[in-house]
Amino acid sequence: MEVRHERTTYYEGTNSWLLRVFKGVDPVTKKRVYKATKFVGDEEHARIELNKFVAEQQRTEETCQQIMVNELLDRWFATVAENRYAESTQITYQYFSERDIRPVVGHIRLSDLQAVDIQRIFTAMAARGVSSNTRRKVYSVLSIALDCAVAWGILDLNPMAHLEIPRREKSEMRAMSKEEVTAFFAVTDKGPLSEYFRTAVITGMRPGEQNGLRWEDLDPAGCVICVQRSLWWKKSGKAWTLSPPKTTKGRREITISKSLVIALMELKKRQDALRDEAGANYKDEGFIFVDKTGSPLSRGIVTRVFKGALATSGLAKNIRLYDLRHTSATLLLKAGENIKVVSERLGHANVSITLEIYAHVLPGMQRDAANRMEELLNGDPKHTK
Repeated sequence: MEVRHERTTYYEGTNSWLLRVFKGVDPVTKKRVYKATKFVGDEEHARIELNKFVAEQQRTEETCQQIMVNELLDRWFATVAENRYAESTQITYQYFSERDIRPVVGHIRLSDLQAVDIQRIFTAMAARGVSSNTRRKVYSVLSIALDCAVAWGILDLNPMAHLEIPRREKSEMRAMSKEEVTAFFAVTDKGPLSEYFRTAVITGMRPGEQNGLRWEDLDPAGCVICVQRSLWWKKSGKAWTLSPPKTTKGRREITISKSLVIALMELKKRQDALRDEAGANYKDEGFIFVDKTGSPLSRGIVTRVFKGALATSGLAKNIRLYDLRHTSATLLLKAGENIKVVSERLGHANVSITLEIYAHVLPGMQRDAANRMEELLNGDPKHTK
């Protein structure tokens, strides 16, 4: 919005003044928009400061006229996203920016950007069949960048403030049943990544967290794994990076079975033998799950073995590697485990997230609770239906 010369001062008492500059009218709400600041002093100096404030707003407006959306995105990625998000998230956001945002509005001056321009982004995405959840992520990227532009003083209003957020769709998950897990393990236990898949199902860790496990994170005597980092492969697939867990609660200890401890210690013996045989060619960086050279397992290797095991065991092709995490949580909840304990094992920020994701498991748990209450009150061993 163009800076107007209309300016006002309001006396607030004890030589306190509110200095306001009229910036225009919000095109959606039709309300007048002001830029304001406070000043302490007498009336004469308050008016001098008001004139300076107007001049400052005019300079800001002139600067804003030269800034394109592309330039704002460049600045936001370099100064905010790089320090706020994990590298994997930055890569995803950069991808959305290049694919969806820049081609549609990147060439528009920031001061000229309107909600109708931004809406074209989501209209084009919907026409391509892009999911609502992905559209929400793109919405988030651009909205946060524009909020920063407001905070930096190069934009008066975020044009997305009145734009409808794409609705959230529940992401499809495919948790295995106990019988399917048994069939899956019957295949993977004969392969090279047996311990990897058993750890995934037993702990419910995120793939990145599991990839980042080091031997120092395993306490064999206490049967505990300590999650302290995540490992992600960069977009090129030729290098990896470490980052803190996704949430504060992500740094956690997970109790595991004695049988898994034994299996992991056997894996360590095989790794030590392989390292001694390979000599200088072995890259020993202390990771639990590695390839023949000692490097962390790449996602491609794990996915290839995983998909092969699904096919051999006759399981559905649409089961994802991440669904092993959902399988772990679902099996525990169906077995009657306390949801807070499950939430802690998963590393969710709070229990409400766990409840939202696994609400579909709760009806069966409610029936079990009702049956147990019936037994307690009536001494009837038979379950009611």
